Amino acid sequence: MLEFMRKSANTIFIKAFLGLLILSFAAWGIGDIFRGRAANTAVASVGDTNISAEAFRAEFARELQRMSQIFGQEITREQGQAMGIGNLLVGRLVQSALINESARDIGLMITDAQILDEIKRTPEFFNDAGQFDRNIFINILGRNGFSEDSYVARVRENMARQQYLGPIRDGAIVPKPLVSALYAHAAEQRSAEVIRIEHANLLNVKAPSDAELAQFHQDHAASFMAPEYRKITAIVLQGETIAAGITVSEEDIQNAYNEREADYLTPEKRTLRQIVTNDEASAQKAKTLLDGGKAITEVAAEVGANPAMIEIGDFTTADASNLSADIATALFALPKGGRSDVLQSPLGWHVFEVVDITPSVVKPLADVHDELAKAVKMDRALTALYEQSTKTEDLLGSGMTFEEAATALGTTATHIAAVDAQGLGPDGKPLTTPYVADVVNQAFQLSEGQDGQMSETTDGNAFVVVRVDGITAPALRPLDTVKNDVAMAWDAQKRAEMAGELAKAAQARLQAGEDATTVAQSIGFAATVTTPFTRDGKGLELGALPANLIDTLFTLKTGEATSAEGTGAHTVARLATIVPATPDTGSAIYRAVADKALNDMQGDLLSQLSSALEGTYGVTINQKALNDAY
Repeated sequence: MLEFMRKSANTIFIKAFLGLLILSFAAWGIGDIFRGRAANTAVASVGDTNISAEAFRAEFARELQRMSQIFGQEITREQGQAMGIGNLLVGRLVQSALINESARDIGLMITDAQILDEIKRTPEFFNDAGQFDRNIFINILGRNGFSEDSYVARVRENMARQQYLGPIRDGAIVPKPLVSALYAHAAEQRSAEVIRIEHANLLNVKAPSDAELAQFHQDHAASFMAPEYRKITAIVLQGETIAAGITVSEEDIQNAYNEREADYLTPEKRTLRQIVTNDEASAQKAKTLLDGGKAITEVAAEVGANPAMIEIGDFTTADASNLSADIATALFALPKGGRSDVLQSPLGWHVFEVVDITPSVVKPLADVHDELAKAVKMDRALTALYEQSTKTEDLLGSGMTFEEAATALGTTATHIAAVDAQGLGPDGKPLTTPYVADVVNQAFQLSEGQDGQMSETTDGNAFVVVRVDGITAPALRPLDTVKNDVAMAWDAQKRAEMAGELAKAAQARLQAGEDATTVAQSIGFAATVTTPFTRDGKGLELGALPANLIDTLFTLKTGEATSAEGTGAHTVARLATIVPATPDTGSAIYRAVADKALNDMQGDLLSQLSSALEGTYGVTINQKALNDAY
């Protein structure tokens, strides 16, 4: 939801708004905001506004969902709390509440018409034709946990904040001398003579002796350690194994089909178009004109309706119900070509026309027969699986060993001689044991000799219980098993040391004024001259110079030399030219510098405003309610 609101903020508020809220929260300080406790159950109080635990939980859940999508894995509540997301969200909610309080006090009002227009102009709700699409609007709201009413309320608050913070957005002016100074710093260019000493191209690197390898192996033991391994015995109860022995009849499959018919139903769709107005009178006029045979585009122009809102695409009953239950009932009672009476939704007053009807379709049993048979078997297997897991716990609780319990269940215990926390064996290859990830996860939470608890697997189709038979602590791998790796690491270090000595000597010679080509050729490499580049490396090919070398070059005088180690090479450079920035207010760099300076100034002003509003309205945090809200 927060990502969604950030996108909406492109039109509802200045793009940096949420970022500024975060920055100002940081400037505000955790200590200040958590200095009090409220007596009520709200997680925070700002003036007359209470931020409820429900509102906080909803925001927290949506932020976890957004972060899970970014990281490609589920972020749990515990992880989110440990990452400080909760504190950040409280600060953001408090910040918004402070601004809302002040906006109300000075009488800022947002009309329904302004909100409707804002929603219609939000690009995230446009279809491929660049028009507002009702289906997209409803789907986005649903995916992000909003009803129409809650979203409209959110837009109203954001628009009020936009007006309230307008002086910061529109009134902040960065002094031109400051921009010019920042631009001169950012746009200055330099070039350098460069000698790149590639480690791989060095000659006469001697091979290590056995004694040298042995010493290197010991000195760099951390690079050659074997991970902790665990010896495991497990009982793995799989639903698929049970399902394979289950037989289902055609009657069973037919009954399952009847129970799940809705899963195979493609609902009826209606292709709609509409006239939507801000007031009932205009909608009634539109209805009269349409009934009289006038073209819908002409009617839209006559009543002042947005023509981009005419074609709104396909709607199911569920889609229409998002507008209102009454609208859904009315629309799905109309025939093809039918026209509705005037109907009201939170977006305005509508007159709908049914352009086309796509009947509902039910996938026949024959098309899903095998899929259903498998599903019925698995359903029954999972019931038996749960009973089997309970029986296993009873057997182990009675004193049976894992092996004895497995035999009593008609299966065999799984034995793993050695596995690390990633599910890899000593050979570095993944184990093929069924549900190895669940087995290993449980095993690495136990001590040696300890039995785990019967646990459901992540996919819900199996149960596992683990006994840790032994733990092998991390240890240095024997030299003979990693000799090639040790030799490669030794060679890489020696090459880096040789390159470092050559770079040191070459830097001294360049500093003394010797010709760069002569110096480079004397050590078996070539000299080049870079094109002019800026402090951020623009003008250079990617990776042409180490970042710290670029930083140093912008501190040197012409003719001075420096060197730095990069990935696989040492680079020596002598500053050749300094190209001062030429004032150009129309250049991309100048605009970027000016924009950043303005954003920074706006952030500073907002931070100061936040501090002032806090003093005016007061902020308290109910730490207990906040902890309970997680």
